Amino acid sequence: MKSSARCRQRRKRLLEARQSVLVPDDVAFWRGTTIDMMSDEEDGSYEGLCGWIVRPPSFRSQELADLCATLQARLEAGQTYRATHHMRLHTGADSDRLPPRSYDPEAAKRHFKPQMIPRIRV
Repeated sequence: MKSSARCRQRRKRLLEARQSVLVPDDVAFWRGTTIDMMSDEEDGSYEGLCGWIVRPPSFRSQELADLCATLQARLEAGQTYRATHHMRLHTGADSDRLPPRSYDPEAAKRHFKPQMIPRIRV
């Protein structure tokens, strides 16, 4: 329970941080994004580097993944963010977390891989 709550809090903070660097062109696509679409981040190390092991959800669309990467790059461009956050290490398989049971129908079409949309109740 404690680990699950910690992961959920990290995803919530990540969503809020990314929302803070949205530009007007991104807002329409981002609308409806929830913490369920954020990557799982766990403490760990890879190739001698310590930080957060980042595992994106396997059900997230490539378009949303690309936008998340763009927003993350904007965040990491700021010295304050880099100074106060762990290094993000992208390695390993996608998260095996299940998709949310409910999601906005219009957002689901944009945010989920096409084969995953029928599995969720919208």
